[in-house]
Amino acid sequence: MISIINNPDSVVAYFRQENYEILLKNGANKRDLEKKGTRRLLDALGYENLKIAHKPSGQPYVEKKPDLHLSVSHSCGWFAVMVGLVPVGIDIQVYSERLQAGQDYFRNERESAFSEDEQALHLIWCAKEAFYKLKTDEIADLKEDVSMLRIAESMLWIDFEGAGYFMNYKLLEGAFLVFVSGKNNTK
Repeated sequence: MISIINNPDSVVAYFRQENYEILLKNGANKRDLEKKGTRRLLDALGYENLKIAHKPSGQPYVEKKPDLHLSVSHSCGWFAVMVGLVPVGIDIQVYSERLQAGQDYFRNERESAFSEDEQALHLIWCAKEAFYKLKTDEIADLKEDVSMLRIAESMLWIDFEGAGYFMNYKLLEGAFLVFVSGKNNTK
């Protein structure tokens, strides 16, 4: 079942492909499943005719619609898209026990208070991924330049270059969804 979250300047859609692992074991191409999952979400949002292209960086964009912004994410059978009238960023990530062991890869010293909290570490990871998609080409060092300041129920606050941004998140069954729009600057 596809879930949809409407925001004033954007919309988010996500779903879990229940038989994803079986499809892969039976020879389905992972990239084809990702494309089909993305298309299914865009169709559900009423964007059946959108043509998606990719920048050299790999970032997706909508062809011939410069006023429409797109962000896409997928993780082990979970799929998410965000479409907005302003720049947007989204990340979906399944729970991973390995994340805590690899936290030095993405968590900076300002975030050390979260080092023992697995849920917080997943949210930091997702927040940085979503924010990077929002600010493509503006972040020199994602680990050091973007810092989680606070985690509250369904809201995250991060700092980037002295500006505060709030992000939304949703805890899913075995996964984390984080999304942000360009209007979320609190400075």
